[in-house]
Parts: sequence; C-alpha cells; structure tokens
Amino acid sequence: MKSLLVDLGQFNAHAYSDPFFSWHNHGAGLVVASCRATGHSIDFTGLKYLTDWEAFKQKIKGYDLVGFSCLSTDLPKLKQAVRIVKELNPKTITIVGGMQVTVGTQSLLDNPDIDYIFHGEAEITFPKFLEDPSKFDREIRGKPTSNLDLIPWIDRMIYPMPLERNVQMWGESPIFTVLTARGCPFNCSFCQPAEKKHFGAMVRRRSVENVIGEIKEYLKFKPKFIIFHDDHFCFNKQWLEDFIEAYRPISLPFWAATRADFVCQYPEMFTKLKEVGMEVCSIGFESGSQRILDMVRKGTTVEQNYQSASIIGKTGMQIYANIMYGFPTETKEEQMATRKLCNHISSVSKALISPAFFTPYPGNDLGDDCIAQGLSMVDEDHLNRYGKDKIKGVDYEFLSGLVAGLYDNLIK
Repeated sequence: MKSLLVDLGQFNAHAYSDPFFSWHNHGAGLVVASCRATGHSIDFTGLKYLTDWEAFKQKIKGYDLVGFSCLSTDLPKLKQAVRIVKELNPKTITIVGGMQVTVGTQSLLDNPDIDYIFHGEAEITFPKFLEDPSKFDREIRGKPTSNLDLIPWIDRMIYPMPLERNVQMWGESPIFTVLTARGCPFNCSFCQPAEKKHFGAMVRRRSVENVIGEIKEYLKFKPKFIIFHDDHFCFNKQWLEDFIEAYRPISLPFWAATRADFVCQYPEMFTKLKEVGMEVCSIGFESGSQRILDMVRKGTTVEQNYQSASIIGKTGMQIYANIMYGFPTETKEEQMATRKLCNHISSVSKALISPAFFTPYPGNDLGDDCIAQGLSMVDEDHLNRYGKDKIKGVDYEFLSGLVAGLYDNLIK
C-alpha cells in the first residue's frame, strides 16, 4: 500500500514570514520512521511546504492511503483536505491522528470523508494497520510504547531541510529539535485531561544514551543550537545528572523547559546545566496571582515564580517566560500582578516574555467549563492560541495595553 502522511498547517509558509516554517513535526516523523522500519512504503509532506490546494491535489495523486496529523487549530484545513482526497478518488483511504482525535472525536466520526480515526501513539499499531486496514474498526486505539528507546530515530531527510530555523530568535542559525519524553504528571486545567488521555499519566523518558546517540548522529548537519521540545525536560534529577555528564563533550548551546518549583528545589542543577550549554530556560509561570495559579491547578506559588526567575537569572541564562492572561473570573488587579511578575523576570535576566490569552480548547477541564457555561467565544473552526476575543467577560483591549506596557506606571 502506497501511503502518504500529511502535516496540516499554513500553506506556503516561509522562514521569513513564519518563524516555525522549518520546524519538524516529530510525531509524524516518528510514525514514518516506524513504518519504514517495518517495510512499509510511506512518504511525508506538509501543507506548509505546498503553495495551495492545487499543489495538494497534485501531491496526493497515486496514493492508496492519505493520513493526516491534526491539531485542534488544523481542523478547518483537515475538512477541506479529506474532501479533496475523496473527490479525486473515493477509494483512497483517509485516516486522521493527532491531538484533535483525542479532544474532538465525535466531529471527526461524523465526517463521511474520514475513513478511520486513530487515538494516541501510532508507532506500534499504525504499521500493523497498513498491512490490512480491513481488520481494524473505524476508531483505532494505538498501543502505547512502553520503551521509547525502541522507536527508530526520525530520518530528518524526509523534511525539506534536515535542520530547522527560528528566525524570530536565532536568525538563520540552523537549529535541531529533540524530544526525549512523553506524558505529564501534572494536572493543569488548561491542558488536562487531554494530554493524559493522549499520552498517559506517567512520564516515559528515553535513556540518556539514546538521546545522546541521536544528537551525535545528526551533528553531521552542523547545527548551532538544540531545542529540547519536552514540556518538562528538567524533571528527573538523576536523569539530568546523567545527561549533564554525557552531554558535556557535545557542549552545543541548548534550550530546555522546566517548572518554577523544580528550579527552587534544585537551584544547583541549573548552574551545572549552564556549564554544559543550557542557554535558554523555558518556564510556564502563567500568572502572578496565587488565586489564578490555584484555580488552574498549576501546583506552584507566586513566591516560587519570583524565586525561580532570580535563580535562573543568576546563572546567566535567558528566561523564556510563558505567561497567560484572560482566565475566567480573572480581575484587572490579578492581571496587573502578572504584568508585575513579567517585569521582575525581565529585570533579573535577558528575558523573552511570551504572553498568550487563554483559549477555551475543548478536551481540557477549564476549556470545557467555559464552553458549558456559555463563556466561549470561539468554535472548533476558529481555535488559535493567538489573537483575542476568546471568552466573555474579559477586557481584551485592557490586556493588550497591559502586555504592551501601557500601564506599567500604575504597577507598584
């Protein structure tokens, strides 16, 4: 069976207009690698590598199966894509995987242009599906991979460029993104239970040896910077200790994420990480209000937010601060407290503040609550992290001004 896996996204994206144009879809890449390792013919493309729907039509010709990796923000393009596939050849099998299957199952099942939907991880089950799709029900649940070391590394030559770029931060410097783990043990209401339904509640981590092996394999492309995409790269102290020693000879600068409470618990760890190349520390601070942190079940304190920023600042790392405004019931005083936190982060480090307005994505508890209470101002065809007008009762004009620093003179 000749198969094609498609990464949905923005058509005709370009590195100069879209800073994430060249970033690799690791989920799709791992599926392709797993299928090829078991002898299946499968190709890969993405809408961002194509100019328009006419180019898409040409690309999908001759394939027996076209699969799609779909996020919630991709849903409008998915509907158009599967319709085109069926118009060109009704016998072509369509299958959809990705997070949207987890959070929006019914709308996909209701779409007659979609033959199969695939829940969860695909590396084990999808190659078996390709052997004989008729043996599977329309709704498929992938078997989780207990040992991530057994998954083949991505063949980075399936992408237009083997290395990636992010012109927003590092100009034309080639970068290299890596995933080392799956799963999240935390319970933030803007992520859960969607993530746990998709990846499970436990963190599964590749061995240090496996991660270092992949990095060494792709040093041949001469990257200048590495980004570890994990939500919580700095999570297990012993794993980090082993990583630090194994990574020391590589010494490429890198970005990694952690939590404020972990920084406060192990401040010495970040001095060691800086010594071996960690240049950017990403932390989900979210809010400067303890009531909001408790409401979203973050599991951290405002004090830890301030303390962790100071700890990281003293190492000389840059802080990439993830901040969220516009939660339901959030007051202007609480929003000002978050802005005050941002100003502190900027005062102790060369920070890059990344603000977003809360979006009521379906599948997470807080999003579902907003939808149930009639607060949501978006629908499944207009889900986007960026922009405004997400939920009722939020003064987005004020927030836009706050983020721009227009009210900093009022913050004490």
